[in-house]
Amino acid sequence: MLPASDGRTWSCKYCGAQIQVAVAVEQLAEGMKLDLSNVGAFLHKLALTMESAFADRTKVQRSGADVTFIELDLGPDVFVAKREGHGVLAQHKRMVRGIALKTVAHPLDHWVSLLQTALAAHANENTRATAALASLFGKP
Repeated sequence: MLPASDGRTWSCKYCGAQIQVAVAVEQLAEGMKLDLSNVGAFLHKLALTMESAFADRTKVQRSGADVTFIELDLGPDVFVAKREGHGVLAQHKRMVRGIALKTVAHPLDHWVSLLQTALAAHANENTRATAALASLFGKP
């Protein structure tokens, strides 16, 4: 196996088979930006995916079929999305020993960018996270 120039893809020099061994933030950005146009659908899909992949790290609250709150703990980063009216309050918390050192509210697109970076880093260390990302973006 030989690495490609990006370091994320390896190819077999004999058969040409390729395997992706790391996730780029740009790959995540393409799929998640499309979902931002419909906040309800985005939160619903994110909640279902995170609950199935990270049940022990995800808290979700619903009002009927609508997702009203998501918290994903990717220690030391915690991502919170709260539905407020027609919008979303998106927060990023930096945690140390269970204490939030800093909590910052971000515009949803910036919050998604931070989440993408954290998920990519986590996926590159964890096969379960990689499967969740594939599910989130409808890729095998």
